[in-house]
Amino acid sequence: MKRVDLNFGVFELHSQIIIGKMNEGIHYDVYKNKVFNNLIDTFYGTLKPFSFICIRDKNYSLDPMIHRYNSKYENFCSIAVVERNLMNKSTVQLESIFFKPGKFCKFLSVTEAILWANHQIALKRLETEKINLLN
Repeated sequence: MKRVDLNFGVFELHSQIIIGKMNEGIHYDVYKNKVFNNLIDTFYGTLKPFSFICIRDKNYSLDPMIHRYNSKYENFCSIAVVERNLMNKSTVQLESIFFKPGKFCKFLSVTEAILWANHQIALKRLETEKINLLN
């Protein structure tokens, strides 16, 4: 596991899962997303499947269009959001519209999110193997 502290959040890069926490009060926009994507490219490349788990326990804003951009990554399997502050209104349903259908979900625990993320990665690997067999 590699831990990376960027100026907008802290990210743990595991073999196939990124677990991230954004800093309080930031606005996650296209520019921050480019920094995050550079990190992804460096650690996972363009072929290795991975999932992102975002632990939301702080208040910050996010441009949902970044999900549209990130959905273009073939190896970006899924996004799991763990919402710990249930007093805030969830934006997961809105955000999920901009990512791959069925690959953006909300969870109450990190354990559930990890299990789901690993399952999404396994599905992606099966899909890739099936395509390779057909070629």
